[in-house]
Amino acid sequence: HKTIPEREARSIVMQVVSALKYLNEIKPPVIHYDLKPGNILLTEGNVCGEIKITDFGLSKVMDEENYNPDHGMDLTSQGAGTYWYLPPECFVVGKNPPKISSKVDVWSVGVIFYQCLYGKKPFGHNQSQATILEENTILKATEVQFANKPTVSNEAKSFIRSCLAYRKEDRIDVFSLARHEYLQPPVPKHGRNQASNQQQIQQAVVQQHQIQQQQHQQQTSFSTGMFSGMNASSSS
Repeated sequence: HKTIPEREARSIVMQVVSALKYLNEIKPPVIHYDLKPGNILLTEGNVCGEIKITDFGLSKVMDEENYNPDHGMDLTSQGAGTYWYLPPECFVVGKNPPKISSKVDVWSVGVIFYQCLYGKKPFGHNQSQATILEENTILKATEVQFANKPTVSNEAKSFIRSCLAYRKEDRIDVFSLARHEYLQPPVPKHGRNQASNQQQIQQAVVQQHQIQQQQHQQQTSFSTGMFSGMNASSSS
């Protein structure tokens, strides 16, 4: 039940969203599909440093010609992933496979940020994955609830609500998320170039993506994380 101060949690989320923006800018775009604390590495061993996103084993490569972020693509691996961090559309059962988009990763960002701030997951926190399926926990996750403690800014809560909009059509997309007012850095006092930091993050992501693809092809399993104090149940 470890929590992270909002300022540090915001820094982590800023970097995660920057990475997602990059994954949506490359051709063809990529949905990570398994974002969770266990797949976010803190390169300096603390929450104030740079992060790297790992484990692209479940990632989905989008068809850039026919892909539409609102309509999405068929989910061909239903049942995979870490249920606490997946949105409702991934649990819809029917004749045809559900449609997913990069907004799957946006939902995951909202869950991760909530967990950083409150030390627990917003939906199904004490449930097993089997129970989440049996009780349709995520399908019933129509609205996120915020505890009174710890104190979290209204801006952070609004950001989380944008990520956790129940219908994917109502959920903010990756590019709009990257432009969200809450994530904008303060105006630098000494004219420091913010673009170089963004470039460094993007380079780190693409390098890690390439490494993960190679490992996946070699059938090597890789999944680890640095949020050990809050991550025992989420990395299963």
